[in-house]
Amino acid sequence: MKILFVCKGDLRRFFPSVAAALREQHGCRVSAVTFATPATRALARLGVFDEVHNLAAHLKQWTRRHAVDECSNLLTAADFYQPEYLNAMILSDRIIGRYRFERVVKIVAGIADFWRTALDTLQPDAVLGEIASVSEWIAWSLAKQRGVRYLAPYPTPVAQRFFFIDSPTGGWDAMERAYAEVRNRELSSGEYRQAAQFLHQFRAQRLKPPSLARGLRSPFNLDPARWMQRLGRIPSRVATYLEDGDVEVGSFHGTPPWEPVWADTMRILRHVAAEATMFERQVVEGPTAFYGLHTQPEFTTDVRAPFFTNQVALAEDIARSLPVGYRLVVKEHPGMKGERPLAYYRPLKRLYNVRLLSPAVDSHELILRSDAVFAITGTTAWEGILYEKPVIAFGPLGYRFFELLYECRNVTDLPWLIREAMRNFRPDRRRLLKLVWSLLESAHRGEWGDSLADARILDRSNINGIAHAIVAELSSQVAATAVQ
Repeated sequence: MKILFVCKGDLRRFFPSVAAALREQHGCRVSAVTFATPATRALARLGVFDEVHNLAAHLKQWTRRHAVDECSNLLTAADFYQPEYLNAMILSDRIIGRYRFERVVKIVAGIADFWRTALDTLQPDAVLGEIASVSEWIAWSLAKQRGVRYLAPYPTPVAQRFFFIDSPTGGWDAMERAYAEVRNRELSSGEYRQAAQFLHQFRAQRLKPPSLARGLRSPFNLDPARWMQRLGRIPSRVATYLEDGDVEVGSFHGTPPWEPVWADTMRILRHVAAEATMFERQVVEGPTAFYGLHTQPEFTTDVRAPFFTNQVALAEDIARSLPVGYRLVVKEHPGMKGERPLAYYRPLKRLYNVRLLSPAVDSHELILRSDAVFAITGTTAWEGILYEKPVIAFGPLGYRFFELLYECRNVTDLPWLIREAMRNFRPDRRRLLKLVWSLLESAHRGEWGDSLADARILDRSNINGIAHAIVAELSSQVAATAVQ
């Protein structure tokens, strides 16, 4: 089995360990794509990958040799899967989306040429990586056209559980199959006990996903170990900036090395100013609905729901659609402390029926007090379901097959949809427990995330479990194809 790893950003530390486990324990052949020249050298020295391909080096040559008009024509004729989404992905890209028009066209055409060549030359059985940038979206799109499976990890809202999705807007197929199997039957005593115990623990302990742990910390909480790790990345950042410049398009490692220091300083100042002038901490009394702002830039928002990235406009649409007498409680995301400029919040503060709350306020409490919960794709939707509240979702949730979930495909439907949800929603504990059991039963075990934020991700047992999950996922697809 040949697997191509997309080693972007912090995955450069995590993926080599997974690749080594796949080679040693499962006999897989593994290659890698990196987005920066220093990263290419570092991975090649490890000796884990059969080949390491450098996107930045390709883009340097491409942008010098090809004119804008030629690149535009190549993109128009390219064999993308769902080409109508390409521009949405470009504008959602945290790096390329900031470039001028001519530079964007040349770089995106170069990315397409790189992936087309890499896929046709390597002919992998699968590509493993996130789809968090236009570079990765192009990789997914061209892989899809060639019948190559693209495995994108997606952490669930439950600790130490994750899924693979096959497309940027894909759902959790294994969970959907598990739910379909139990929809028309009763849970066994063991299944019921497992789901009920999880639900009780979630409510009693007000559980949060591990991915939120970093965001829940104060910006003033300086972790010496983490700062030492960040300092250790400075030489690589400097080398990347000097060697690759703006053709390093996979992470922020191609930006000037001093920018993160300035950004961290401004983040702390904005956090203090927002808490003092913008946010409230008092829980709202009376009829309310709840919308939690999502992290941005972020795959779950910018890639999975690219037409709902203007969250201020979305909150205004919700506020306009609520029944008179209701207030919309909008809470900042814990991971966005100090990230947004103060001007971002001012339109929300001007709306008479909107209350803007601090990220420090517990979302569990807000959901419990609300008559409806709104989310694009975030954890808030899962929490609302577990508290048996009507949830209205705008983006493609992994569990969108759940009957008690309300999907909003067009914001003009919001007034009707809100009335429908508030008047006719009825909790169904049996269905809820079946949904919980389906996730626990079908999700892979393991912790996927930033190894700098949680060093346990690199534990041997976790790495071995993830390698096993990759092989199991690909084997199940082969078996399903053979049956068909």
